[in-house]
Amino acid sequence: MTTHADRGPHPVGVTTLELASYDDPSRLLPTDVWYPADAGTPATGRPAEHPIGAPHEAWADAEPARLRAPCPLVAFSHGNGGFRRQSTFLTTHLASWGMVVTAPDHSGNTFFEMLSVSDEDERVRIHKDARRNRPNDVAAAIEAILAGGGWPAVDPARIGAVGHSYGGWTALKMPARDARVRAVCGLAPASEPFVGRKAFELRELPLSCPSLIVPALEDVLVDIDTSVRPLFERLTQSALVGIKNADHFHFCDHVELLHGLHEKNSPRPKQTRPTRPYSDLLDEARMHRVVRALVTDFFAATLARDANASSALTRATLYALDPELVRLDPEQPGEEGAA
Repeated sequence: MTTHADRGPHPVGVTTLELASYDDPSRLLPTDVWYPADAGTPATGRPAEHPIGAPHEAWADAEPARLRAPCPLVAFSHGNGGFRRQSTFLTTHLASWGMVVTAPDHSGNTFFEMLSVSDEDERVRIHKDARRNRPNDVAAAIEAILAGGGWPAVDPARIGAVGHSYGGWTALKMPARDARVRAVCGLAPASEPFVGRKAFELRELPLSCPSLIVPALEDVLVDIDTSVRPLFERLTQSALVGIKNADHFHFCDHVELLHGLHEKNSPRPKQTRPTRPYSDLLDEARMHRVVRALVTDFFAATLARDANASSALTRATLYALDPELVRLDPEQPGEEGAA
């Protein structure tokens, strides 16, 4: 697992598409695609931009790598009031390990759109629209990438989904929406307390594919006990790995900036404990290293057929990666005990 904490062998390209949503052709979905790029890209490439000025380790519209076999495809879904480039620390990392990664803006529910919403009735309407639109947005992005373009070919039998917060809920919806989605990762995934009483339809859970759930144990927005554990208990073929001393926005780029905004807006409605200051929590570099390793190893094991990857997240291997990681579900028979 520590191998996947380091950057992979490929430079990364990124290109942007504009897709139409399934239900409303006038509703457009700006969609990014990160992919393994040609080895000569760093010498000639144009650095990719980032909407909030975070480092974005990708080259705009770079020449794709010429690979011997099709790549796995991973679809990323951003959080409520997020945006498609909210977690480029992770999307570019996955691409550096030979995966094609796509992320649509969930139009109507992005950071810049939600900033202007002050009316509670309008907020509720947006939330209900997002429940309907989000899985369809991810499905539209998957179809567009499978159709081919300026990225390496992808294997339709090796598709995964990952998301943060409301995007974690979105990712967990995808196997029922598209049976080709074979592995799912939820980062602080929202469930009923945020999404609503019917967050999942009958028989959507448990999933029939491997799933990894990664909560932040100081998260005051998606609480481990009221949101994450009840969700996890309905899953099979799954692992629950908590990160101590991390909060909700630690899964995003520019953690200190976003957590600072989070602190200013705290306490939120129904918040049961105070928001801890950034200085008390894991710093960005350490948190990002942990998340990169966990998520990349998971998809390398489930989708990429990487012999160096391990889906057995024992307490010993987690502790070796970082002492702040803790396995929250019972380990499988034969796994090692705590370090």
